[in-house]
Amino acid sequence: MKLKTYVVPLAVLATGAVAQQTYTTTFDDGLDGWEPSNGTLLVTDAASGNKHLRSVDETFGIWYRNSGNAEFLGDYTQSGSVTLSMDLRVDLLNSQNIPDGLIPYTRPLVVELRNYRYAGSFHQFGSVYFVISREISELNQDEWTTFSVTFDPSSTDLPEGWGGFGGDDDRDGPVLPEGATFADIVANVDEIVFSTFDPEEFYLFAFFDVAVDNFAITRDAGCPVDLNGDGTLDFFDVSEFITAFTRQDPAADLNADRVWDFFDVSAFISAYNAGCP
Repeated sequence: MKLKTYVVPLAVLATGAVAQQTYTTTFDDGLDGWEPSNGTLLVTDAASGNKHLRSVDETFGIWYRNSGNAEFLGDYTQSGSVTLSMDLRVDLLNSQNIPDGLIPYTRPLVVELRNYRYAGSFHQFGSVYFVISREISELNQDEWTTFSVTFDPSSTDLPEGWGGFGGDDDRDGPVLPEGATFADIVANVDEIVFSTFDPEEFYLFAFFDVAVDNFAITRDAGCPVDLNGDGTLDFFDVSEFITAFTRQDPAADLNADRVWDFFDVSAFISAYNAGCP
């Protein structure tokens, strides 16, 4: 099938050669851990034979979440960068509240990474989310379109364009749980969700006829001990590690157990001696 492609590059990546691992749910062998919202069926295109999910429903929005496939979950911070992607086609998207032909009706496409260890008094989880597109519609996606976002999972600050959710002090909008960083959340991804819900917005009922396919994650190994990102392992990386270790920065928590101790030092020495790929 012919695809349009929308790519959102967000990460400053480590230099030099890297190893990548990509896992894709094609739906050829079933749902593969994905749970879709109401009105969704696993269908096969009559012409191409391509299996995909088709959602047909009048609702506030549609979503697809996965909390059972380890390929999409776990500790993202062990990768130098992570790319999440999916294919989408919109056959129909409209609302009774907007007269036909006057304003093209659109919805956002959002990816959210949830960490249930950050459940608070009002929220079941802490999460980070990114609006991949704010204008999916039957006009813009009348054929299959690939959307993707790439980010640095070790970032303590929210990368550009990302938002946080789960904090109790959210009177002015969604925020990260108190004390949590971006890296803290993605160090334990319990659930990944693609949806048409931007946590900062309110939605009325709309009619959806949307097809999705090829949910994918690419983990770029990078070089976690090249801490200054210059492609060379030397004294400066050792200095960066000592500083990060002293500050209990996630960059120095190399075994991702949220404890900065001898095991992180040992992991750094072993990786340093082995060199970068």
